[in-house]
Amino acid sequence: MPLRLANARVVESNLLDLSLETQVSVSAVLDSPHSSRALGLVRDGWLPSGIAFSDSMIVLPDRCVFSELAGRFRAGEKTNLEDKDFLDFLIGRKVRINPLLYVLEGNLKRNPDDASIEHQFDVATKIINAALPLAQIVPNGRDGLEGVRGLIRDSEAGMARKQEFLTRLAPKLRAPIAARRVNEVWDEVLATAKACEVPVRSLVVLAALSTVCVPNGKSPAKGLLKFNVRKYTVEDAYNALADLRSLEVLMHLFAAFPDEKILLCTGDKDLVLFWAGIRPSELAMVNGVFSAKFSLVEDLLPNVTPERKTAYFSAGDE
Repeated sequence: MPLRLANARVVESNLLDLSLETQVSVSAVLDSPHSSRALGLVRDGWLPSGIAFSDSMIVLPDRCVFSELAGRFRAGEKTNLEDKDFLDFLIGRKVRINPLLYVLEGNLKRNPDDASIEHQFDVATKIINAALPLAQIVPNGRDGLEGVRGLIRDSEAGMARKQEFLTRLAPKLRAPIAARRVNEVWDEVLATAKACEVPVRSLVVLAALSTVCVPNGKSPAKGLLKFNVRKYTVEDAYNALADLRSLEVLMHLFAAFPDEKILLCTGDKDLVLFWAGIRPSELAMVNGVFSAKFSLVEDLLPNVTPERKTAYFSAGDE
């Protein structure tokens, strides 16, 4: 795997000629016997999960990673010694695991109710304790679940509007969009967002626009939005929005706790590529108001004129 770091800051070094706080650029090829079933989303990009793990880090695994943890570890030991993966670097670490994303998504393909929230927290707690007994579960106990309930209450109406947005667009975006139709379909996506009262600069609209622009239907956003299925349902839309919500949660946590080491652990490659494509920075929370800057990679919105991009990013949401 190619590994490229630009303008990286040295925080620890055992080399005499490499001092701390030095800025360096690195280009190397990472060759390892370990697989990467799960990747870690961090500030400024992603890393194989094992490289990103550190003691006292807050790890937010998604549901797929929880399933992997349940089958991979017992009492802090591997169940299959021959199977090497970067997740193995969790063994022996006193990481803090937050089951927020597991609980928030639920297992019903819709927003969980209070009973489901508590049940899913108990299930997640049982998995962590059985797999990685050194890990600390945060929040500790059900008292911390009020934040999950608040997130669901605050996002429920918006989630319903976004589900309608996706179900309207899905039949039109399942097949690749011909280059000559990109502008037409781009405008249709924005019109649909307006009709469904979805903010045009929300992540779900940006992902839909990327689906339109990337040739041959190869945008990771298309897989992220589940647009490859033949018969799109509100459940498919919910699953897509749960993934996007996990990115929103991660950005808010980065903004609210700038000094914490936080990592979202996922096996969803489309989610990872979309995160790397939007390149969020300047994450801030001031008086309860969140703000961020996106510096999109060119491949996320190709084949779009600078004028059209400028019009999109300067548009205000009514």
